[in-house]
Amino acid sequence: VAITPACGFVQPGWAILIGVIGTGIVYGLLLLKRHMHIDDTLDVAIVHGCGGIAGAFMTGLFAQKKMNPSGGADGAFYGNPVQLWYQIAGILTAIGFAAACTALILVPLNLIMGIRLAKEDEMVGLDAAAHGEGWEVAASRAVGDMVKQVLAEVNENKGQLAENGSFELRYVPANKDRHSFSVPLPTRYEHQRNEDTENNREPMFGVPNNNQSVVNKDNPNMVASRH
Repeated sequence: VAITPACGFVQPGWAILIGVIGTGIVYGLLLLKRHMHIDDTLDVAIVHGCGGIAGAFMTGLFAQKKMNPSGGADGAFYGNPVQLWYQIAGILTAIGFAAACTALILVPLNLIMGIRLAKEDEMVGLDAAAHGEGWEVAASRAVGDMVKQVLAEVNENKGQLAENGSFELRYVPANKDRHSFSVPLPTRYEHQRNEDTENNREPMFGVPNNNQSVVNKDNPNMVASRH
């Protein structure tokens, strides 16, 4: 970001220096932001705002006309200190323009509907607060697809299944606020598991654990339990 304002006007050595200085400035401000608990989730103001300001300022120091004869100018290090003041004026103009446009949008929105979340919603997460679902939903949907496949297979082969014994597929979310669910599976999965164990093959649902359950390796919250 810091080199963007200067990329067509400085030599490679100055470009490296601008990158190093810009990185130091941005990193230091990120640490300060964390210490002061400033709410800037994507670090846009620091990375793009402050990084861009640093780059624009250093353009006024290191620019050379010979790098861009058609529209460039020498910077303060090459006998043209007024260019630094032009850069400062440009920076202040950009800040003022951005602030005015942002205020024009956000002030009416704040008056109409508010633009800040409640602290409780921020702690829970916007997905859960606004939509009633968190990241666990994606996992639940993946499990749901597996369950549909199992039920379809059960329905297709129910004439060939034994009546005694059962096997249960359970999903236990990591978030205690989410509901777990279970689906009974036919006996032939139990027979398959026993056959796999006797032949030292890996069971179809994963690897057996000590409590006579079978844990899915791709999703440890997915457990097939023997009953």
